[in-house]
Amino acid sequence: MEKQDEQQKNEPETIKDGLRKYLTQRNVIIAICALFALWLICCDRNSFIRRYQLTKEQEKLVETKQLYQEKIKETQKEIDALDDDEYIERIAREKHLMKKDNEDIYMVTD
Repeated sequence: MEKQDEQQKNEPETIKDGLRKYLTQRNVIIAICALFALWLICCDRNSFIRRYQLTKEQEKLVETKQLYQEKIKETQKEIDALDDDEYIERIAREKHLMKKDNEDIYMVTD
């Protein structure tokens, strides 16, 4: 009888000990996973924060590229228009205030 009582007393203690070990191992695993996740989020060279920054920078660069492509198209149109003598005369008169010998220029401001 005494042996059975002693075994019953030991069994709950071993279950408690096993549960404590399990919870301790589980806590260690959770802590390791949390540290790994933290490392991936902010400490690594290829972290999620860095990837987000690079994505934003890429979007800005794409917008800038589109802006410059539009400017190139406009400039190309102006270059093509330089073949027209009337266009060249108009630009010379408007931007450079040039005139023919027999013309008078009057400046009108708004």
